[in-house]
Amino acid sequence: MIAAIVVGLALTSVALADGFDPDRASFDPETKFVITPYGAILGDPAQLTDLATGRTGFSYCTALPDKDRGLLLMASIVIPAQDGAEGGGHAAMMTVDQARDFIAYLRKAPEWAKVATDNKVGLFSKPIGDVIGAEGEAEHLSIKFVSDEQSNGAIRIEHVLGGVTKAFGLGINPAQKFAAQVEHTLETALAQNPDAAPAEDAEKSKLFE
Repeated sequence: MIAAIVVGLALTSVALADGFDPDRASFDPETKFVITPYGAILGDPAQLTDLATGRTGFSYCTALPDKDRGLLLMASIVIPAQDGAEGGGHAAMMTVDQARDFIAYLRKAPEWAKVATDNKVGLFSKPIGDVIGAEGEAEHLSIKFVSDEQSNGAIRIEHVLGGVTKAFGLGINPAQKFAAQVEHTLETALAQNPDAAPAEDAEKSKLFE
């Protein structure tokens, strides 16, 4: 399931953040909004790039209950108006287990970046996770580690729906911030809806030790 999202804010309604650093790895759940070169964005987002257009986007997460699938996590990319183009966005829905996989895959970024740097890998892409979307087999959400000619690492998120791929790139630090943002949203929602949590899986639990 995909949803287009445009976030608008009345600046008088929330507290101003201390500033936005697009390369910061830490996530502050208390931040209500940040001011970017493209205007105000809700929360404390990670910065991404829409690889099809080169436009800048920002992460935003919400969770909602579903009567058939339990709690669902919506990971969104908000793309503000820029370069003469109107704003827009993209989003992917995940079940609780899928969201936890998504978090774990994003957190692999520093590990793969070190491997690329230490071994001077250069020009390399490695799939590190594929999450089947909440709508079924026709939807796929994957995360790839990408190394450039200088062995610098980055993460690429690819969402395929109906044969169409939307791809977003982000650095190692923003990947960690996005992971923390997703985790905070997920665990907060689960604390409020404990019946939505799946039974613990011993193998998956090892990812979060």
